[in-house]
Amino acid sequence: MLDFKSLSSNQRLLLNILVPMLYLFPLVFAYLGPKNFGFGFRELVYAGLTVGAVGVLLWMAAMWSLGSSLAVLPGTDKLVTKGLYRIFRHPVYIGIVLTLTGLFVACGSLPCLIYVLVVVIPLNIFRAKAEEKVLLEQLGTAYQQYKDLTFF
Repeated sequence: MLDFKSLSSNQRLLLNILVPMLYLFPLVFAYLGPKNFGFGFRELVYAGLTVGAVGVLLWMAAMWSLGSSLAVLPGTDKLVTKGLYRIFRHPVYIGIVLTLTGLFVACGSLPCLIYVLVVVIPLNIFRAKAEEKVLLEQLGTAYQQYKDLTFF
């Protein structure tokens, strides 16, 4: 597991830029690439847009709840348990996956859906595990109790 404390400030800056770029890449591909809206099913376009909209709202609400604790790399001095964080430990990641999946279903982009499965979901799981390790080290029992009461 990557030890974020041992990274130099330049390495941390690079990660703060590169990680969000991994979410941007499939959006650019979906925009520029061929589209088969809803894979030929109009209902899938609407379903995809609905899932994507729910994902964006979840993502935004989670970021709002985090406030000044929002960061790309893990680490904090306080535990956020308000808003969506009362139920989920990682609502931003859930929102990202829902947003991208919904958009790519609506666009009918199989390569982008595969990208979500192969890159985005594993990246979010890795990030979640890394965050939880750091938060357990920093917040100890308080974080473990919170973890026991919440879903991913």
